[in-house]
Amino acid sequence: MCAGVLGGNIVNMIAGLDVIMDSRVIRQNVEGFRLNINGMDALIRRPASRVSTVFRGMGPHSETSPEGFIGFDSFMIGEAQKSGALVINGTVTDIVMPKNPVLDDYVVRYYDEKNQARELRAALVVGAFGVNSTLSKKIGFGYEGPAYWHTCQTEILAPPESDFTHYINIFSRRHSRFLFTAVIPKGRYLTVSGIGRHVKFAELQDELKVLGLDKTMGAVQGQDLKHLCHCHPRLPVTAARRPFHTRIVMIGDASVSRYMKNGIESAFITSRCAAETALFTGIDEAAFRERYYHGCVKSFARDNRYGKMIFFMHRVTAADRHFGRGVISLIHAESEKPVEKQWMSTITWHVFIGDKPYRSILRSMLDMLGGIRLLIRSFAGGKENHEERQS
Repeated sequence: MCAGVLGGNIVNMIAGLDVIMDSRVIRQNVEGFRLNINGMDALIRRPASRVSTVFRGMGPHSETSPEGFIGFDSFMIGEAQKSGALVINGTVTDIVMPKNPVLDDYVVRYYDEKNQARELRAALVVGAFGVNSTLSKKIGFGYEGPAYWHTCQTEILAPPESDFTHYINIFSRRHSRFLFTAVIPKGRYLTVSGIGRHVKFAELQDELKVLGLDKTMGAVQGQDLKHLCHCHPRLPVTAARRPFHTRIVMIGDASVSRYMKNGIESAFITSRCAAETALFTGIDEAAFRERYYHGCVKSFARDNRYGKMIFFMHRVTAADRHFGRGVISLIHAESEKPVEKQWMSTITWHVFIGDKPYRSILRSMLDMLGGIRLLIRSFAGGKENHEERQS
């Protein structure tokens, strides 16, 4: 239940482990995205920046995946096995905390593939169960999972040879309860993610109709848009409370992740930090507090405050016809300039691809000259340019 967008940062991080993702895993490489605000759009391209899309699983439930494809999670599990990890397939039902975790092991209870009850003793337990699991309620040392939104995601067939098959499309509009809607190409499929607070599937369907996308994207399959499958992933919007104790540590979404973006990269960074703590400092509560929590979790949480400010400003921009027009017009005007001089385009790229800290992005947004250009485009010069389209 993930949008499955991998920016260049995480691809390079994984490659740094001598793990190379190939065409079996990567469904598509994209060079940019199209931003649409209130029916006005502009294309932002970065051919030199690698952005890949993947399925966490095998793709839509109702479709048979082409032979040779593999889901991202299965691929990574396979790579871990090659490195010597033992993978036990089962369903974890409980985590029993010892009376004295300094001396005694945790007990992990689970059902194996034959539905037989099993137990596993563990010197260190790592919670990588995200925010979609009920396991967080079975951990009794004061851990509280992150607050979250219920978003909505659906998979559809991609219309042939259109913008939807080449770029990530981001839609924002006035009077919408959605923060934004993302349409992400993955070969013959599109993943549509409706980002908002507690979104229902019917509301996402209505949003696609208002945006006019139901007929545009449904052209390949007739008049009515067919949804191959849909789900309601939980999107964390805060950090977890006390995501560690002696011999147990939470990582990824179960701990903290980048606000609205990059769950896979956040999981990589938090797991690496937790592993370094366990290997080089210790597995007691004090070690995780000092190196993992203060060195990693709190830095994410601090940066997310800036992320909330940025997405609040994005919502304000979409709600105001002047600012929305100004942003699109300015991106068009910058398209002929070198990348290093594309102020608004670069900011928008980093916000939605998530390859730069929010604090750094916000600092760029406060550039006075850029702000003046935006105001001019919004209230004076935007009207002439907003109808232009880039190919």
